Amino acid sequence: MSVAANLERPCTISESIMQSCKEVKNMREGKTPKRSLNDLFANIEKWSKEEER
Repeated sequence: MSVAANLERPCTISESIMQSCKEVKNMREGKTPKRSLNDLFANIEKWSKEEER
C-alpha cells in the first residue's frame, strides 16, 4: 500500500467539483471577487514555498 493511499482525502471529488461550481457562481453574481489564472499561479508558487519550509 502506498503512502498516498494512507492519507485521508478532505472531501470527495464530487464534493470538490460542487464547491468549485458554487465559487464560480458566486464570482459571476459578484458575491466574491473574481480570480484570474495568474492569481492561481501566484497561489501555487506561494503554497509550494510554504511546503518547502
